Amino acid sequence: MKPSAPTHNENSSASINNLAELLNDFSIDAIIAIDNHYNVIAWNQTAAMIYEHSKKNVEGKPLLQFIPDMQRDPVTTKALEQALAGYKTFVPSSVEYAHRLHRENHYIPLRDNDGNVIGVMNIVHDVAHRIKVEQQLKYLNEELERRFRQLKMTSEELASFTLITSNKVKEPIRHIYTSIEHLIKVEAGRMTDSGKATFRRMQSALNRMDLLLDDILSLTQISILQNPDASVDLDALLKELSNDILQKAEKKVNIIIEQLCVIKGYKDYLYLLFYNLLENAIKFNESDVPEVKITCDKVILNEEQQASVGITEYYKITIADNGIGFSKADKEKIFTVFEKLNPGKYKGSGIGLTLAKKIMTAHDGFITAEAVPGKGASFHCYFPV
Repeated sequence: MKPSAPTHNENSSASINNLAELLNDFSIDAIIAIDNHYNVIAWNQTAAMIYEHSKKNVEGKPLLQFIPDMQRDPVTTKALEQALAGYKTFVPSSVEYAHRLHRENHYIPLRDNDGNVIGVMNIVHDVAHRIKVEQQLKYLNEELERRFRQLKMTSEELASFTLITSNKVKEPIRHIYTSIEHLIKVEAGRMTDSGKATFRRMQSALNRMDLLLDDILSLTQISILQNPDASVDLDALLKELSNDILQKAEKKVNIIIEQLCVIKGYKDYLYLLFYNLLENAIKFNESDVPEVKITCDKVILNEEQQASVGITEYYKITIADNGIGFSKADKEKIFTVFEKLNPGKYKGSGIGLTLAKKIMTAHDGFITAEAVPGKGASFHCYFPV
């Protein structure tokens, strides 16, 4: 009797089985399956390549015969027992056992149609490349930490040196100033008005030198600040600061403060930051009544705008005035140390905005400026939310 041809369903079933076996063999992971007695029932090409035993040689035989390290590894032994009990398990790579060197293992229970566990599938994933990258990253982190410690030590030594030097220089400056004052009082009767004026100019120059040393010292101290962790209420800080400035102002000044926010930071340095910005807004102002407006907005910046990696949400504190402004070409130049746009016309060391920029950097933020000549300027301080 002539045998009947395979049916369409039988052909489809055979094709599906062949496809499944093909996919299994071309997997980049080793795929192994065992029955309840630890005998191999599946072994793909990747497993054959890793463990150097062909599929034909291992099928139906005990798995531990071909990977003996497994039975000496208590973590793997427990994982297999848990998988046979019906739980998925994971075993990380380890340098202690050859079968786990640069390899992660997943153990998955195999069940029949009734839900009974009939074996375990072991998926072996090679992580050698990832471990190599992690080791390189660890080395780079250690090197970065070492360099940071060196830089921190150098910065602290520089700050200490600057502090000592400043104090050593400030002492003779004060002595000279006091001596001149004494000379003016004692010899006042024999001095001409021109001579007195010359001595007063000398004292004024000494005062400027003293203030300059204070600014330089502040600049070096800001460079070694650690991450801020104290909450600072900018509403309270700016109200205190504006009162201090108004008491010293030589003419009427209008300072408008809208509702601000609370940030993490260094109160003393934030005071110095806004003091410099407010002082500039009043100093570089030829209006009859200088006006300064301080506002706060919460903004989200795109990648091109943001200064700190991974930070997108900021509090933007804006200090806007009706002063003399500056040209667009000078918007970056004004933050350069000792840079003065109007030398001789306005008093100052040329360090104030450099200090402001340093303080913003120390708070993981940044500062920008915009202005129209003759119509005022706006400074925007961005603090991470």
